[in-house]
Amino acid sequence: MEKYRSKSFCLILYEEDETHRKAIEKIKTSYDYAIICHDRDVSEITGEILKPHYHVVLRFQNAKWSSALAEELGITDNYFEEARSLKRALLYLIHFYDEDKFQYSVKDVSGPLKKRLEEFVKNDGKSESEKVLEIFAEIDNIKDEIKYSVFVKHIATMGYWDTLRRSSSLIIRYLDEHNKKRL
Repeated sequence: MEKYRSKSFCLILYEEDETHRKAIEKIKTSYDYAIICHDRDVSEITGEILKPHYHVVLRFQNAKWSSALAEELGITDNYFEEARSLKRALLYLIHFYDEDKFQYSVKDVSGPLKKRLEEFVKNDGKSESEKVLEIFAEIDNIKDEIKYSVFVKHIATMGYWDTLRRSSSLIIRYLDEHNKKRL
């Protein structure tokens, strides 16, 4: 297989393979990842349940060579591919965009990237306007004065950092109006 560099990778691993089990353990202790066991997938040809397998999404701060990653994990590089979109890779773990496949729950996913998956699921399909209105509703629901630093952290945990960043001047003015009413 041709080697390439990427910041995100998708892997498919099988628990029956000892090298794959070791790779999964290494991933769980050393990487930024999300993992799920697909044990209810059905063959499109036979209609039978496929053997259980793990789908893994890995993310790195800096691009990594596929061959180096394969060597680190002790597996051949034919078990993974570049994740061109982290969002789509994470959503694939639960078959989010493929209604014809078994729909796994976000609860079935583990790893540090699970929070990103939850954000993507929660925010998928919402317009910028809907997100801004939800942020305003969050402000309106708080009866006391709101510290900006606490507010920013709260909005980020909601998964709306992108909206706050793009609409910050409008949202900050709304927050200031809220705080003035509370004084």
